Amino acid sequence: MIAHRLAMFRLLTIKLPFRYFPAGTIIDSSNTVSMRHYEMILQHEPPSALVPPFSEAGFLFNTYEHLQHQQKDGVYILSAVNAVTRFADARCAFFVQSGKAVSPVAAPFGSIEYSSVLPEEVLDLFIRTLIQTVRLAGAVTLQLVNYPLCYAPESAEHLAKKLLTHGFVIGETHPTFYLPVSNSPFDVNLVPAERRRIARCLEAGFRFNQWQSSNSTDVINFLVKTRRQKGYTLTISPERLADLLHTFPSECTAFTVMDGYTIAALTIAIRVRHDILYNFQPASNPDYTAFSPMVLLTKGLYRYCQQHQIGLLDLGPSLDENRQAKPGLVRFKRNLGAQESPRLVFERDLSVL
Repeated sequence: MIAHRLAMFRLLTIKLPFRYFPAGTIIDSSNTVSMRHYEMILQHEPPSALVPPFSEAGFLFNTYEHLQHQQKDGVYILSAVNAVTRFADARCAFFVQSGKAVSPVAAPFGSIEYSSVLPEEVLDLFIRTLIQTVRLAGAVTLQLVNYPLCYAPESAEHLAKKLLTHGFVIGETHPTFYLPVSNSPFDVNLVPAERRRIARCLEAGFRFNQWQSSNSTDVINFLVKTRRQKGYTLTISPERLADLLHTFPSECTAFTVMDGYTIAALTIAIRVRHDILYNFQPASNPDYTAFSPMVLLTKGLYRYCQQHQIGLLDLGPSLDENRQAKPGLVRFKRNLGAQESPRLVFERDLSVL
């Protein structure tokens, strides 16, 4: 019955104080001035033109275009829309799989994203509405993967506290490693051994480059081959990776360290937001292990951030395929001067009111 109702009513608009129409679920809300300025809008597989635009420079992974890349069908989007500006000051997208609602379904993070102007009581109501919306969609649990704390420390910490007060628990936490980007040279925070590795690469004539070809096949083949040589698989299928590069050419860029015409190291970096670059798929040619060209590659990414007013370089987590910490990778990133920031995964049992 629930699925039938959601199929019939793809777009549900709820005004404050509000009811779900026609689902029949009533949610109480206080009639404050700030709440009267907001509408809660629930959408299921909406046309992109009808999705309320976010009021601030948001994260790529929460855009409708990236949600469609994650999974073509089944997306639910809840927005807190300012009745005056018609922009969303809070948003959360989720997918339901076998009774479990997840945000995101295929991205480093999703969860609730909200603007700095969102009133406190509206954020509380948004979280309550999200919980009831997920129940309406037929899920029994809800999982939210938050963005790393370093991306927006104040809002991330505030959201974490709010989720805990609304019955969520922390199901998992793994640190991401990042470099704050300043006017200082990259080499300043390196341990001496890593400086020597950069010098060795430069003496050998290696060069850092931004990949200029529109053909992504060579990039993907290199990633697949190097992962296979080390006994790993890509965290994203080659087909989806090709689609990511094709769909987001301005946000997803390949960078290389070249030894003549040979790739010594390569990565795909994602512009998650205008001021954040995420080192998404780094890989080194095993034939160049003695040179450790990934250090020079990271130096090049850092310089790229300096040139493009990007304030944070996210080096990502350091986990194996079983989501366990890789001590060698952790040590390598610390040697580069990377700092650690928690990324929390929240879970909510929806059978508990």
